[in-house]
Amino acid sequence: MHLKYLTENDWRLLRSKARRLTFRPQEIIIAVNARPSALFVLARGSVSVEIIRGTTIAKLPVGSIFGEMAFVEESVASASVVAETETEVDALDLNDVKDIFTSYPHLEGRFYKSIALLLSQRLRQTSGQLTKVKTPS
Repeated sequence: MHLKYLTENDWRLLRSKARRLTFRPQEIIIAVNARPSALFVLARGSVSVEIIRGTTIAKLPVGSIFGEMAFVEESVASASVVAETETEVDALDLNDVKDIFTSYPHLEGRFYKSIALLLSQRLRQTSGQLTKVKTPS
């Protein structure tokens, strides 16, 4: 799941501010209930999303963004994101993102529209999975 409405120029600008970070298998990238200082884009490897340590609720493909819910809500992370393999992410410092949005308000609009679509798709997917769960009679 990607940020559909961002242009190549948007990505070029965001990547110019990003730091490439590497994580070892089982290393926590974002901890549940912590306040992330960055948005992350998965560049290489694989990550799992966990609310309870060791219980995967989702796996994210390369190109996925995470930390976006805490960013939008200006709050703590609702889940942990854990490297499954050696993983590389592009970390976008939240202050840098806010500065970019101040300078490029159209990029900010495309970003938030993309995040709204991404969260809607995730909710739709989760709702579909929940309808498959059998309820006890």
